[in-house]
Amino acid sequence: MLTDTIFYIGIVLLLTHELDAISSHEWRMFPFIHRLEESLGYRIFVILHIPLLLLIFWAITHSSESMRYRFQIIMDIFLILHLGIHYLFRSHPKNEFTGTFSLSLIVLTAMVGATHLILLFFG
Repeated sequence: MLTDTIFYIGIVLLLTHELDAISSHEWRMFPFIHRLEESLGYRIFVILHIPLLLLIFWAITHSSESMRYRFQIIMDIFLILHLGIHYLFRSHPKNEFTGTFSLSLIVLTAMVGATHLILLFFG
């Protein structure tokens, strides 16, 4: 139960980061999208979240426990790698994730993902 709660906290932190990504104009750093006119880039960035969120909600509610377990591992790894991606893009000229709030969300998301992964394997 606690392990599942920690996983859901990681998902919620990721979704909160994605809300912050809109105000931080994250699409300006994405290949291809950054070349589009601003309002079109914004709309494509938001629309691309529809299949991603659908996949997340489908996987966390899947009837197969094995499927949910594998998805949790994949998501935990992504939450950790996501921090690495932001670290690599820290000097990007369009990076607006420079404030304490944005950076805290990114780091905390990775920490929760790592904690959950450790609990899955050793808890």
